[in-house]
Amino acid sequence: MKTSIISITNQKGGVGKTATAVNVAASYAELNKKVLLVDLDYQANSSSYLGLKQKAKNKHKTASNTLLKQIDLERSILKTKKSNFDLLAGDMGLSKLSREKILDPGAAMILKQWLDSNAINKYDIVIIDTHPSLDLLFQMAMTGSHYYLVPMFAEADPFDGLEYMFNEITQIKLGLNKQLFFLGIVITKYDKKNSTHKKFLNLLNEFCHDYKINIVGIIPDSKAIASSSSQQTPLIWQNSKLPVTQAYLKLAKDLLPELRGARMGRTQKTPLITETPEHIMAIFDDEPETQNVEIF
Repeated sequence: MKTSIISITNQKGGVGKTATAVNVAASYAELNKKVLLVDLDYQANSSSYLGLKQKAKNKHKTASNTLLKQIDLERSILKTKKSNFDLLAGDMGLSKLSREKILDPGAAMILKQWLDSNAINKYDIVIIDTHPSLDLLFQMAMTGSHYYLVPMFAEADPFDGLEYMFNEITQIKLGLNKQLFFLGIVITKYDKKNSTHKKFLNLLNEFCHDYKINIVGIIPDSKAIASSSSQQTPLIWQNSKLPVTQAYLKLAKDLLPELRGARMGRTQKTPLITETPEHIMAIFDDEPETQNVEIF
């Protein structure tokens, strides 16, 4: 199996990017794949989830230090509790890197240059947890990836920001990464007992069919996600039988046939979404507004 590099991305915060990145990565490790998780968010939520944020800081094994100095992979990564699951830890220095390098020629290639080392070939899968913004870190992730996956809640404003993200990806594909492949949307925090969620999913299925977008997974709402994050243990290491754990494992398995490293040949068109369809937004008109707080 060739090394496949996947970014988990959505410019809208609080959609479960980190939970998806960590738990999909851990699922692949459980499937005996050699996995590297790259935490490209200066909030370092993935690193915290795995209990390695402070260790990375103490050992100076952080993404910003590694990428700025192009330090060898073997000297940069941290080992998790699983021998086949490694981490490049995020840190606040990534914010400084993003601000200071944004105008530098070739800045979007910084991560790709590091990932292009021969050492990356020992991994079957690299998962990148991205920062929720269309900044240099996002450009670096999209330029360095073979694939991208978009988590989305089944709640109000589900397409908020997707238009701008897909437009940015189109520009990156035109100039920097023509072979970038869209795996699809994964619905997170889904409550099958919630009538609005059910209506939304039905309409989203129709919409995605028309736009040739794949819905590749549905992750049920579960308090276990916050619990596993606070205990710094991925779901599959904590309780493999939970429905939410099995959903992440199924997502990982279902994506495997698509993962073939860089997909050469005909390029894939980026979806064009100009606004949230009125018939989808209409189902939320009578719903009380709620605040989504990202806790992982």
